[in-house]
Amino acid sequence: MNRAQLERLRDTIEALDTQEHAQLFDVIKRYTTSYTKTQTGVLVASDALPLECLTELDRMVSFYADQRKRMETDTLQRKSFTWQSKTD
Repeated sequence: MNRAQLERLRDTIEALDTQEHAQLFDVIKRYTTSYTKTQTGVLVASDALPLECLTELDRMVSFYADQRKRMETDTLQRKSFTWQSKTD
């Protein structure tokens, strides 16, 4: 992965919720023990992670984003059905 891809991945990961962070950290722990725990989270240097790990993290982040979009679309559809049924 190039620098721009790594930065995009980092920014996207930062925006995820706590449960998603925990799942990503489980993946990271499978590939390395080189991380630092702080009061606010875990710090991991991307150069400590093999490409296979980064690829897996990227796929997971893409999956999370896709699921969020699907849930938002579903919510909007349900709201439109509710609104339509009230006007009928």
